[in-house]
Amino acid sequence: MKLSLSPYLSRKIHGVNILWFKNSNEYILLNDLNNSLLSSFITSKDYSEFYTSINLLDTFSNEISKKLYSEFEQLLISLHSTPSLSTSSDLKDNSDSYFITVFYNFNNLIIKVSYQSLFEKSIIHPQFSYLEDTSPNLKVDCTFSINSSEKEFHFFKNNTHKGTYKHSEYHLLQGRFAMELLCALTGSEETDWLGTFHASTISNNKEAVMLVGESGKGKSTLATILMANGYNLIADDFTPIMAKTQKIHHYPSAISMKTGSFHVLDTLLDKITFSYSTSSNIKKGNLKYVVPINNVEKPITCKKIILVEYNPHAKSSLKEISAEKILNILIPDSWISPVPENAEYFLNWLETCNFYKLTYHDSEEVVLEFKNILKK
Repeated sequence: MKLSLSPYLSRKIHGVNILWFKNSNEYILLNDLNNSLLSSFITSKDYSEFYTSINLLDTFSNEISKKLYSEFEQLLISLHSTPSLSTSSDLKDNSDSYFITVFYNFNNLIIKVSYQSLFEKSIIHPQFSYLEDTSPNLKVDCTFSINSSEKEFHFFKNNTHKGTYKHSEYHLLQGRFAMELLCALTGSEETDWLGTFHASTISNNKEAVMLVGESGKGKSTLATILMANGYNLIADDFTPIMAKTQKIHHYPSAISMKTGSFHVLDTLLDKITFSYSTSSNIKKGNLKYVVPINNVEKPITCKKIILVEYNPHAKSSLKEISAEKILNILIPDSWISPVPENAEYFLNWLETCNFYKLTYHDSEEVVLEFKNILKK
């Protein structure tokens, strides 16, 4: 038996078996047959016993059985490997290297961010430009600073080094900044969070809906359309959920819109406000940033997750789909806490959720579809 290779957590949710491996903080999704095959591998003392066991489930040739045995062994060893962590750094923050300082007002919490140059500023500032505060003598609650060496960013919070990231991996800097900012805004620690999800979230005043999808499939565009029609924008692309409450907190970044959605924005000009436009070499393209509108002050429940797909040739439609289709997109694209208790909270939350797919192209049609999901 290979019980040491068992997953730390295993749960069947909405018809899909979800296995979590503590050492690697990895999730895998399995149908019932594959889950039974994997269980047979774990509980068998050797190949002969495995072969006998799986042939009670179905008919497998000796060749296929050997291949399964080898692949399961490699998979589980990999899933139980602990990823190498970056070593702690004694890198010091050099205040002489910053030439740009911006103050941001987050509902009367003042965040000071120092940038070495316009290059570093372009990575963070566009998302929060609408919150810039130029008032004199501001009392600062938290400070961040970002400088660069030849090929790397160095990020500090309150003079403590929080990470070094390659210029080509600027999105990792953005993710770390988002987490540190979230903790500053909520008075929390990273370990308090169940996860931060690559999803846009909208709500009425009672419940939220999480919008997921592959990049370029229109989730931020849809969030903007819905916001312009009276819904609250809780978060765009970075949706944080507190572990113990399993509720979503507002994250106040502007909505980032790519060139392909500009024609939709043109139809909403009387309902939305632009905070920033940029043509960024590092981000490869023209971007516009829309000021979020949110009237929900407290954390909010979310029990609906929608896979979004913009299709200019299809009629808008909304239907329930399997959890597996959504989770195969949501989990790999998100940060989910490695804390075992929080992993269990994550699975608890998934058990409460319903899963849908929305295909849309017409703004009016999609707003009507959402009235069936969220009663305003």
